[in-house]
Amino acid sequence: MNRIKILKKENFNLENILCFFIVICPILDISSFLFRNIFGTNYSLSTVIRPLIPIISIIYLFFTNNKKFKKYSFLVFLIYAIYAVIHLYLFTTVTTGSSYSNVIHEAQYIINYSFMILNLFIYVYFFKNNNTEKLKKSILYATCIYIGSIYLAIITKTSSNTYMQEKMGYKGWLESGNSTGAIFILTMFIYMNYLKDKKYKKIAIPVLILVGIFLTTLIGTRVGLLGFILVISIYIIIQVFYSLLHNSKINKKMIFVAAGAIVAIAMLVVIFGSTTLERRKHLKNIESNIIDESINGNSHITGDLLKIKNKIDKNELEEGYMNNAQKQSIIDLYNIANTMNVTNNDQRMQQLIYNIALVKNQKNLVLILFGNGYMANFRELVLEMEIPAFLFNFGLCGFTLYFVPFLTIFIYGLYFGIKNIAKIDDEFIMYEVGSGFTFALSFFSGYTFFNSSTMMIIVVINALLINKIYKIKKEN
Repeated sequence: MNRIKILKKENFNLENILCFFIVICPILDISSFLFRNIFGTNYSLSTVIRPLIPIISIIYLFFTNNKKFKKYSFLVFLIYAIYAVIHLYLFTTVTTGSSYSNVIHEAQYIINYSFMILNLFIYVYFFKNNNTEKLKKSILYATCIYIGSIYLAIITKTSSNTYMQEKMGYKGWLESGNSTGAIFILTMFIYMNYLKDKKYKKIAIPVLILVGIFLTTLIGTRVGLLGFILVISIYIIIQVFYSLLHNSKINKKMIFVAAGAIVAIAMLVVIFGSTTLERRKHLKNIESNIIDESINGNSHITGDLLKIKNKIDKNELEEGYMNNAQKQSIIDLYNIANTMNVTNNDQRMQQLIYNIALVKNQKNLVLILFGNGYMANFRELVLEMEIPAFLFNFGLCGFTLYFVPFLTIFIYGLYFGIKNIAKIDDEFIMYEVGSGFTFALSFFSGYTFFNSSTMMIIVVINALLINKIYKIKKEN
């Protein structure tokens, strides 16, 4: 069977393009931020390039594989497309006057999550049997660009604040503080393996130090401060565990470097302070700003939600602003938050309580299956925790299509690692832990899978994990 010469793998090195795509992720993020904040538009270089790479890759795979591959790939596309149509139609039926956004914004989430799964398939397909050194290096280079751009923004006093209202924290020319922190934390699971590499440790160690200073003292998020310390601690535990498992000499130098990083960070926080701790103090201080007259004390929900709740009690809520299920869920949230003594600035807990109550009050099997709409809720009640959002807002079908593939890889990796515990190395363990760590970030931080660049780091971690599994299988 004759094929066009340029489509041959040896002539069209798509693996290099996929690695290059990882390297330019920070440039695309900066482009999106600048276009949005300077030119006031949502369209940028990123808008074109991000979908272009996976589209070219899947077209390449489609035309260079057999009929069986084409049939199954078309079937998978059809499943995701049918789900998207049903979900978006249902979204239009549940939106009210209080809904945060429209069907176009909801479709953006569907498209982003669909591209996430497409990228997962593409990277696993191309790198499961190939050398992954270029892929790992691309993560290290991308991290260099990220951290370099942030310090440049801080030095030139052009950095945006992590928390705009309070003017606290720094996140460079990037859109989200939490997503930026998640990117740095997840990349650590990949490039920290270079700490033992004679050539690349000269890059990895300075990058790790700069990232550590930024995450623990400058960005201002709990994810950054706690996440960095936790990943460093995990790395030390893995190195000790691996050495004991294989009866090999413990690399005291690397453990000393990692432990020293934790001590150095602790000293920096004590001496120079931490934006994260300042932020927590600020939130504690403003808790008493919202008074609930019904209980003659601090409110346990936000001020805007308290106003809505009071209007519901007095039957003063505008017609069509909320449906009956939403109104009852606000009342349930109020009662549960009071019982649990939730702080009024703990929006994630309030969002979780409300969305659980909403599913119960809607009593609609179709919405349970296909989702009750992510953007269909009041702005403060849009779920930041992605895993519950997959389940509640995108339904059991959305949860299965978008989240279960990553969960499956993690569970299989755990099973494979335990079964082949004598054959796995510290790299494998880092990738496996990193794969599971994404779930914790997604749950506690949010916007982890949705963010285009964080999504790519997650995809790479899982592709590297699959590659390790294939390698061990081949050796056996």
